[in-house]
Amino acid sequence: MGKMVENISLVSIWDAPKQKGEPIGFHDHQCYELVYYAKGRGTTTLRDKTYTFTENTYTVIPPHLFHNENHQIDGHVICLTFQGNFPSLQSFGRDESGVIRRLLYTLLTEIREQRYGYQTILQASLHALLIHVLRSRHNSSGEKNLEYVVNYLQENYREKIVLSDCAKQLNISYDYFQHKFKVRTGLSPRAFLIHCRVEAAKRLLSSETLGCTEIAYRCGFSTSAQFAMLFKREVGVSPLQYRKDFL
Repeated sequence: MGKMVENISLVSIWDAPKQKGEPIGFHDHQCYELVYYAKGRGTTTLRDKTYTFTENTYTVIPPHLFHNENHQIDGHVICLTFQGNFPSLQSFGRDESGVIRRLLYTLLTEIREQRYGYQTILQASLHALLIHVLRSRHNSSGEKNLEYVVNYLQENYREKIVLSDCAKQLNISYDYFQHKFKVRTGLSPRAFLIHCRVEAAKRLLSSETLGCTEIAYRCGFSTSAQFAMLFKREVGVSPLQYRKDFL
């Protein structure tokens, strides 16, 4: 594993507050980027896959991979860019132990203070951080299975989904499944599914001329009335008003 982070060097690191509704459009970088969500909740799309981020989650983005970011509540992020020999797979993880967060703040402190020997500490801390990121890819099977359910809902929100069946697939009770799911995403399974459907509806409302009934059907809502009710609850305006405001 050590050779997998050979010739690594820090390019930049910074932290900043983020405001609710603040969009960051699709863009890419020449080097690797690690984005750590110290506070907040929202979504990030890495090329064509969307993840929901919550407090103490992070993404690792390879060079030249287009990505965006949308904040649903006020938050705070730490962004680190680096170059060198590192596995190029995009990844999304949760910092359960807090060790990645601590190492990021060590890097920030060393950069700001630049005391004697800070470059050595920067290099050691960067290597340690990236090794912990690699370790997180080898989570327990239970965590991997939960990630599978999250991905399943993101990709199959159009279908009729019985959430209790997801718990059965993991061989755990539905109550425990709800608890673990909320820890992972910040939302209950039902709220997460509704969120996926509403986000899909927003995309169709802003880029298509389809009627609301067709959009409701395509996004997995039972009826147009259910679609209108849940959309207004989540977004604050009706689907028709959202389209009018967008256009």
